[in-house]
Amino acid sequence: MDGGIATLAVAGAVLLTGAGVARSRGRTAAPSAGAGTGTGAGTGTGAGTGTGTAVAAVASVPVGGVLRVAAPGSGDPVYLQQPEEGRYTALSGVCTHSGCTVNPPEDGRFVCPCHNSCFDAATGAVLQGPATKALARFGITRTGDQLHLGTETA
Repeated sequence: MDGGIATLAVAGAVLLTGAGVARSRGRTAAPSAGAGTGTGAGTGTGAGTGTGTAVAAVASVPVGGVLRVAAPGSGDPVYLQQPEEGRYTALSGVCTHSGCTVNPPEDGRFVCPCHNSCFDAATGAVLQGPATKALARFGITRTGDQLHLGTETA
């Protein structure tokens, strides 16, 4: 009987540890690129100073498109978008409700596959809960043919 209780206790600890790892590192899977829409939360335009870390070639983010990259340092998903020629945005791909990775934007929205929170693809604002906080934004600049991701701004 004591062996059965110990086994249950270990199994429970393993499940809890696994959940913590999923929240901190192994976000839910999402495709790395796809079509995106939106009018952008003005986080970057045209040529910049190159502040931040180079994360993508300009050509990899077409007008109206989206590219998923990893945030320098944390490795968390970030979606780069170019809603109009020469203007770029960068929004966190981490749902503010439970830390899952939101799906690439579709029909102007990011949707979290874990609990169906919806976020505006242009601003990151919450459109539908259970999330109550907007997706974080990152500074983004363009230098030559490279996009540089800055720090989280909100």
